[in-house]
Amino acid sequence: LTLYLQDTLGFSPLAAGATFGVLGAGTVLGGLTAARVIARTSTTTTLVAGGLLQAVATAVLLLLGTGTGTALALLLPATFLGGIGNMLVIVGFMITATSGVPDDEQGLATGLASMSQQVGITLGTPVMSAIVTAASGGAITASAIHHGVTTAVAVNAALVLLGVVLAANFRRGDRTRTAHHE
Repeated sequence: LTLYLQDTLGFSPLAAGATFGVLGAGTVLGGLTAARVIARTSTTTTLVAGGLLQAVATAVLLLLGTGTGTALALLLPATFLGGIGNMLVIVGFMITATSGVPDDEQGLATGLASMSQQVGITLGTPVMSAIVTAASGGAITASAIHHGVTTAVAVNAALVLLGVVLAANFRRGDRTRTAHHE
């Protein structure tokens, strides 16, 4: 999205960075509400709902055009809502990763869960950048970058949906196995 904002819409680096403040605000709100959502529903529901919200918000970015007004009208609410969804998933994931783990293994479980998130972040940016470059054919025109970013957004939304499906099925499997052993 930084490439899109700067190279397609012509934003300065500062203006492009400032637009991500909306994403940050969504993430903060998601973090503040995650515990209440989990308490009112369940960890699985929170994981799935957060993932679906993030996937839909990401998919909305497929509609981004090359006009600034239209782009910001989609980008700002989508990144805000995507930030909420992402944080619901992160909190749900951390609770899932550490629930039922003996006290003396909590540090290990938390460390492994945090490491998996960091690996995902570390790999996600270059993989999405490679998709942008491949889809744009290496061209650096505004329309080529727009096409590349749109392709990467589609891949990102699909990966989030895959995560939702896996979380829903994995968590359902846990409940089924627990029910059979009781």
